Amino acid sequence: MAGSIDRTTETLDRIDAKLGALLALVLDSHIRESGIARPKERSIDRLLTDAGLSAQTIAALLGKTDRAVNLALQRERGEKNGKKAPNGKMV
Repeated sequence: MAGSIDRTTETLDRIDAKLGALLALVLDSHIRESGIARPKERSIDRLLTDAGLSAQTIAALLGKTDRAVNLALQRERGEKNGKKAPNGKMV
């Protein structure tokens, strides 16, 4: 019985995270289209991460590898912090 409850809880948590991500995407789109506010520029990877999805889930949804999602998030963090690599490119 406890195993069944654990699986149900896991399933509900995954559904909740995906619904949160969907809501974030819809709201971001509405805000951009209506012009009611200026949302901050961020990648789809960052938007979905901020909505609570794991890199693994984002990768599966976008047809990417976990590594590609993590690299995109690291790159975006580096750009946000203004860090540059030795070759002068943003990291």
